[in-house]
Amino acid sequence: MRVGSLCTGIAGLELGLRLAGIDVEPVFVSDIDSGACKWLEANMPDTPNLGDFTVLNELPEVDLITAGFPCQPLSTAGLRKGVEDERWIFDDIARLVSRMESRPLLFLENVPGLLTANSGNAMGRVVHQLAAIGYHITWGTLSATAVGAPHRRLRWWGLAWQPENVNQKWSILGSSSEERPPAPAGGTDSYDAPADTVGWGLANQCNAVASEPEQPRIGSDRNAPADTDSPSRETRVHSRLDSQISRSQPVGHSPHNYGRYAAAVQRWELILGRAAPNPVDEKHRLNPAFVEWMMGYPEGWVTDILTRRAQSLHALGNAVVPQCAAAAWTQLKQRVVAS
Repeated sequence: MRVGSLCTGIAGLELGLRLAGIDVEPVFVSDIDSGACKWLEANMPDTPNLGDFTVLNELPEVDLITAGFPCQPLSTAGLRKGVEDERWIFDDIARLVSRMESRPLLFLENVPGLLTANSGNAMGRVVHQLAAIGYHITWGTLSATAVGAPHRRLRWWGLAWQPENVNQKWSILGSSSEERPPAPAGGTDSYDAPADTVGWGLANQCNAVASEPEQPRIGSDRNAPADTDSPSRETRVHSRLDSQISRSQPVGHSPHNYGRYAAAVQRWELILGRAAPNPVDEKHRLNPAFVEWMMGYPEGWVTDILTRRAQSLHALGNAVVPQCAAAAWTQLKQRVVAS
């Protein structure tokens, strides 16, 4: 599937699509951050980086556009100016998509603050801009803990499509009105995904558990975000993985004392198929390799390229958890196919 990426970063959304079984053919990327540009040049040298897309008049034709558009206007770490922030660039995304003949699917990500910024008007702006160019959108929130990660990282996810064009897009994806079955637990050939992609075989154990009806699912797009982190529900997601941990030796479990977080760390080790790196470096600072592991990326995905500690932590801090992106895509796609 021909994919274009806006606000690409370290390509976490694209990695998530691959985990979901999508054959991603990158057509273009777009980022202006120095660390992200360095990473893209090293890992995707043959894919043009369009740089600042807000100054462009058109984009290359693709089947799908991914965009984790800037969260600073919406995040509690910022001033929450929302649509009044100069970094609010969703209008430019809608403008460029409106000029594309292919009318691509849009896979979007941001912080949950999108739903409440400007008293809800920021989310209203997204819906209005998409409706103005003939798109429908379904959305919700999903946390990294819902796929077994040892941290919450609640995020908003959206999938937008043009109704008259959606059947053609799903045919490109190899889909029809019937969804593909869940990936089998522990498989190595699920959806023909690369065997070396983020411990894909072991990751399926979590995907199979999370796909069951009683597990936490992405929040409703008609109301306030659902409580995807309710302990009574999420306990069900983790209990089966915890039972696997208790029956077998954890995968290379590191000797560090994680206290009350030990079970969560061991669970993620089982899912990823590799041990957690040392959480701190030789100077007792947060270790970027540990953050890379917590975020679900392959070993060295960022740290082999961005060797400066501050730069690698910045890139990872702006990234998505690929396994969460895969789960969000799968659930939102099921909504669209069923509509």
